[in-house]
Amino acid sequence: MRQGDLIYIPSNVDMWDIDDTGSGIRYFKTDKPITGVFLGMEAFNTCRIFARGQQTSVALKCIYPMEDRC
Repeated sequence: MRQGDLIYIPSNVDMWDIDDTGSGIRYFKTDKPITGVFLGMEAFNTCRIFARGQQTSVALKCIYPMEDRC
């Protein structure tokens, strides 16, 4: 996947982000399938995405590209 690609995120996927103070992590789970935008790779097979109006991290194995490129 490349930066800017549309992605599909199924239900029951854990996502997380470091809070604004940098002292804690906010976790949340998708309650239904959603779409997002792939922003880039992170460490430990995770990636950064934009979904639900915010940037967040998610396991790479939990997201799928929305379209194939030729």
